Amino acid sequence: MKTVKNTILTRFLLLGVLLFASCSGDEATTEPDEIVSEDAKLKYSYKIPPGGNSWVVNDISQNGSLISDTGIHNWTDLNTVIRTFFRVESAGELKVGLKMKVAEGTSKIKVTVGGESQTITVNSSPNYKDVAVGTFNLSDAGYQYVEIQGVEKSATYIADVEEVLIDGAATASGVTYVQDEFYWGRRGPSVHLSYTPPQNTDIKWFYNEVTVPEGEDVVGSYFMANGFGQGYFGMQVNSDTERRILFSVWSPYETQDPSQIPDDYKIILLGKGEGVTTGEFGNEGSGGQSYKVFDWQAGNTYKFLLKGEPSVNNSTDYTAYFYAPEEGAWKLIASFRRPYTSTYLTNQHSFLENFRTEAGVLSRKGFYGNQWVYDTQDVWHELTEAKFTADATARKGARLDYAGGSDGNKFFMKNCGFFSDNTTIDSYHQRTANGVSPNIDFSQLEVPSLPEEPTLLDRSGWVVTDFSTQEDNGGEGDTGRAADILDDDLNTFWHSCWSGCTATPPHHITVDMGESKQIDGFRFYQRQNLSRTVKDLEIQISDDGSTWESLGEFVLQNTAAAIDVDLSETKTFRYFKFIAKTAHDGTDNAAMAEIIPFTR
Repeated sequence: MKTVKNTILTRFLLLGVLLFASCSGDEATTEPDEIVSEDAKLKYSYKIPPGGNSWVVNDISQNGSLISDTGIHNWTDLNTVIRTFFRVESAGELKVGLKMKVAEGTSKIKVTVGGESQTITVNSSPNYKDVAVGTFNLSDAGYQYVEIQGVEKSATYIADVEEVLIDGAATASGVTYVQDEFYWGRRGPSVHLSYTPPQNTDIKWFYNEVTVPEGEDVVGSYFMANGFGQGYFGMQVNSDTERRILFSVWSPYETQDPSQIPDDYKIILLGKGEGVTTGEFGNEGSGGQSYKVFDWQAGNTYKFLLKGEPSVNNSTDYTAYFYAPEEGAWKLIASFRRPYTSTYLTNQHSFLENFRTEAGVLSRKGFYGNQWVYDTQDVWHELTEAKFTADATARKGARLDYAGGSDGNKFFMKNCGFFSDNTTIDSYHQRTANGVSPNIDFSQLEVPSLPEEPTLLDRSGWVVTDFSTQEDNGGEGDTGRAADILDDDLNTFWHSCWSGCTATPPHHITVDMGESKQIDGFRFYQRQNLSRTVKDLEIQISDDGSTWESLGEFVLQNTAAAIDVDLSETKTFRYFKFIAKTAHDGTDNAAMAEIIPFTR
């Protein structure tokens, strides 16, 4: 400590500045070529919680393990770069500090703001303390970030950060950041375009086109094209390896849990296209859902066509078709019947949202063009006006990185990524009319029809050859074992180990069918009391039990009813591996009652 004091004293004697240095355990020191940081005794007007405002920007997959509602924790990698975002309305001086602690040893941390970096060294302390970083100059108003990266550490963990502290002239006109509801703040603002329809007209068909520019197709994006009063239809980026065309219709029964919907309020499937998975959904309303895994590409224009018309017994039928230039034809996604509803299409709209919290730091943009509606008098109407709106996260001012409007003959929407120029909410925008209606022969579209009931295979003699975990310690009584997925008894089930043991996903079970068989799909039955039900799963197949082929990832509904997953094509194999990746309740445990391959 004496050497540090002498270094500081010498430098400040040369500068002619008087400095009172603190010798506390959290003293901030610098290398000879660094700007001196002082121990924090200052008051900061704004204390920004990382839980809603910080991201690991060089590897977004780390966000879940490093950043929580309580701050930045488990920070061990010196290559990790973490940014905390906020918006200021003025340029000028910005004072920065960190409420932090180093659990053991000493850590050196580089802090960057506005292209300028300063480095602090912090010693161990059992409690969080305010540590001053220094003063920076912001040349512009708008969104800014405080970036931290470990430079050196003498123990396992670099530091824990509870708050990012700012003050100074740049904050005088106010600071925007997420103060509560961190989940929604991390997802970022959702934006919408509500199209102005022709007046006093019953609309039967709604047509729209979506183009996502290259580089804007980031993970977690939902480019929703054809929204209507009772559901939505569009395309998603679900992971680095999977994209989907999604069509959903809400039940008229309001609940977040589809298992609570009475039978007479349930959405009825009337038919689905080839390779389409159907089931139920929950959490943001409940109803019927369908999706087709399709590797749509940025830069291509995709077409969406939706039909809605009254049907029997006070119901409405909704049918969705998708046109990809790669396939050159309209493809049926699905058709649903909604009870207690008798209407044509209403509330035509589009939206753009991010559904992955770790991707809220990434900007995405989509162009929506050539909107038309077709009425019951067989007349096309072009939609050239739209109202731009945004969700509660935007309206309450938690995040202001949203935009939308018109660009020539298209509308556009953009959100997330902390860009500074936004669009006035509730503003109206006009695009240039194209004047040429869609050329669609409705009579040539596939008529929805339900597939025949599949033929379930006889599983006599089948055996489980491998599993990652099972509950065989009595925690589930006489059941819980992997073999229980083959016993034709819905009251028994496999369960991951939990009694006196810990199992972490993914969990897997490998089944030997005894000989190669042609398979068109799998029927799943969740545990019947819906405890620990599987949500995301992968299916792999093999001829020899050693070399495996993935058939893709699937989402199972949280229901006690049969869930059929059709394969995109008939497959021949002897072994299959069921891999449970997540559960509907968000825990590490999972359960499954029966898995039955089938043919059609």
